Amino acid sequence: MKQILASCSVKIPEDNEVFILVSDSEKKGFMNKLYAIQEVCVSVQNVLDEVASFGERIKNTFNWTVPFLSWLAIVALCVFTVILYFIPLRYIVLVWGINKFTKKLRSPYAIDNNELLDFLSRVPSDVQMVQYQELKQDPTHSPSKRKKNNPG
Repeated sequence: MKQILASCSVKIPEDNEVFILVSDSEKKGFMNKLYAIQEVCVSVQNVLDEVASFGERIKNTFNWTVPFLSWLAIVALCVFTVILYFIPLRYIVLVWGINKFTKKLRSPYAIDNNELLDFLSRVPSDVQMVQYQELKQDPTHSPSKRKKNNPG
């Protein structure tokens, strides 16, 4: 090995120095791999949190957690059912496709949005329900039963 490195005109340090350099680079490589694994774990955890939150929001829509939004969803589903009953699905898909592909021509500066995701973002998830619960008043600290401090 010394012959190969000598032919490349590289000075070979003593064996102990080579071992220390290799171990430092291995430690740095191991730490980089560890940080990369931690970043992947955090991103996977965030994605799983979003998926769980999405499912909880759907559940809370049909649990009547927010009655107005639940009524709105029920009315929209009923209207969609009646439309599907009277108009064939082929025509609905045709109109939807024409609308989708000509949207940029009709209004080029419009911002794209998804109405279903906008609706579900207004429904609270289970974590939000716990965070925004109304706090119950402690009966031992009611303002009407305060002791007056009269140094009498």
